[in-house]
Amino acid sequence: MILHNANVRKGDRFTCKYPKHGRLNILKRHRGTVEKLGVSDNGLYLTLRESNGSVRSLSVDKMIEPVRLS
Repeated sequence: MILHNANVRKGDRFTCKYPKHGRLNILKRHRGTVEKLGVSDNGLYLTLRESNGSVRSLSVDKMIEPVRLS
């Protein structure tokens, strides 16, 4: 599990690189507060609220360099 080393919980500040649109070979940095951790048919995911108010649902399997900031 990729988040085991990051030890992420709800309310933590979190950052990671993620493929643009979830599938391209172009990475984008996402930073924000973890709102939800969950499991779906496609595996583990987390919901991230960024500072500009946008909400992202990111698959843990696709994350690159996940880091807990607080």
